[in-house]
Amino acid sequence: MSTRESEFLESLGESERVHFRHLALVRSQLPSESQIHMLEGLARTLASPRLLTVMARTPHWLAHWPILLGVAENEATPEAIRRDLEMVVSLFDQMREMDKAPAEEKAERAESVKALYSQLNAGLKPVAKLLAKQLAKTVTATGTTQELPALPPEHPDWEALAALPAPLPDQLMAKELDRSRRLGQARQTAQPDELLTFLVDADAELRHAALQNPLVSEDLVCQALAQSDEAAFFEEIYAEARWYFRDPVRQSLQEAPGCPGDLSRRAALSQQLVAVLELGAKDPSSLRRIVSLFTQLDESEYQFITFWAKRHAPHLLRIVKYFYDRLQRQRSGLASALPERGEEGRWATLEERVFLATQATQEEQISQVLKDPDPQVFRLALENPALTPRLLASTLPAFSRERAEVVAAHQAWSGEALVAEALVHHPGLSEASALRLLGRLAGSKALIEVLRDPRVLHLEVKRRALETLRSLYQAMPVADRITALRTSGGELMRHLPQEVLQDEETLLRMVADRQLDPGILLRLARNKLTPRSVLSQIAGHPVLMAHAAIMSELLLNPKTPRESALRIWGLLSEAEQQQILRSPHLPAALRALG
Repeated sequence: MSTRESEFLESLGESERVHFRHLALVRSQLPSESQIHMLEGLARTLASPRLLTVMARTPHWLAHWPILLGVAENEATPEAIRRDLEMVVSLFDQMREMDKAPAEEKAERAESVKALYSQLNAGLKPVAKLLAKQLAKTVTATGTTQELPALPPEHPDWEALAALPAPLPDQLMAKELDRSRRLGQARQTAQPDELLTFLVDADAELRHAALQNPLVSEDLVCQALAQSDEAAFFEEIYAEARWYFRDPVRQSLQEAPGCPGDLSRRAALSQQLVAVLELGAKDPSSLRRIVSLFTQLDESEYQFITFWAKRHAPHLLRIVKYFYDRLQRQRSGLASALPERGEEGRWATLEERVFLATQATQEEQISQVLKDPDPQVFRLALENPALTPRLLASTLPAFSRERAEVVAAHQAWSGEALVAEALVHHPGLSEASALRLLGRLAGSKALIEVLRDPRVLHLEVKRRALETLRSLYQAMPVADRITALRTSGGELMRHLPQEVLQDEETLLRMVADRQLDPGILLRLARNKLTPRSVLSQIAGHPVLMAHAAIMSELLLNPKTPRESALRIWGLLSEAEQQQILRSPHLPAALRALG
């Protein structure tokens, strides 16, 4: 390896280096079939803009359609490169539709294809011609095809290849409103769908402003909890008294996919305790269950249990107070349970740690013994009856490779869907173990998380997860497909573009919903494989008027019907029109109009 390559390798992150070695090894030669599969997997799953830039600047890789499509659909690909590749994708999609179009429309479609080809980046025209030749489709009157340039040298300038392109002018259009205006709109908007968008935003200030909106209701908070991926949002709702005591909100906290495991466990434990208390202690076993649940109850949940007891069972308040006082005594004694070197001058003995591993009931104690350096203590902790799947799953990321394999081989824990999912995401887990656990993941959301997680380094695992997700989607009825698309926030569309975007019936029924998430509309408006009928329906959607980004994506999509594009163009201000005209990807017909 040359000095320049070594310097470039040092500038990459640890996970990027593994993939760079594969790219550098095969770049100077024509890829074999197995290498094409590997490159396709990297094109879809890489999260490194620099490595994706290298792939996009390697023409003989882009001559393979799955690789080109993967780089174009990867959201980590730099915006300017993505736009260029999406135009190639749109070119071939329009050619496919041109073959199926009625005879009276063929001439107009052919002119659109020629105009789009003329707009292609000069470096991508040879790639488009070669792809067209492979498909027996000509893009010029002569049918001649320009060959690809010679294969690159073995030691190129990697820094120049991986240099990110300058931002495009149309990227500025993606910023819908300035920050101060958005904050004001979050506090004052009267539209429930827009308020919901602010509640699930990653920006903490926008969420706080939305929570101050007088139209925030219990139902809206429950919807936001179901859609949010921000752990801080769940803690904010839980910490606010007006939501803390409401049963529907607490139920939503438990069921929300993005809720932190510890918070969900706390709420679920309280719900179980309330259910048992309502039944009463009819026999010794139910009494033992009540005592067990009280001993596991978190201190923050005593407010809810006390509130419930005051309303439904005032005679139990004394019992609640007894267990709360007992918890305080246990906390004061916990500090001495495992003495630290600085306090008593010694570590806890093996006997003390073994005792805690088998007898501990508090979450803090179990988490502590799971991290014990002694493998014997760790194995005993796995057998502790107080260890729950959520607690083990939340602790798993800190485990070493060896301990992750121990849990993966454990007959009981590897069968738990939550633990299996956490194990598959562990960066140290072997490929064989990850493939064995993949079949135990429940639902499409878990599979999507595997595909989007950069810590999952095994390409075969991601390929298998993609195949399983594809089979799952194809077996769904239309109603379930719409639900899956909405709950995934459009991520399903990213990983199964062919299956989703060619399913015109499902897309039309989904877009007909007036309360549809604007993020899904934005993905559909941007994707060059979206059917023309769906783009036309998006152009008339009521959400469109509040989101300039969706309007700009529709205008930049060459497949948007001309009449829809002209109507949207008339809705823009002169400044917005001038901004879009600066984009090199604006269709020629609209550019002439401007």
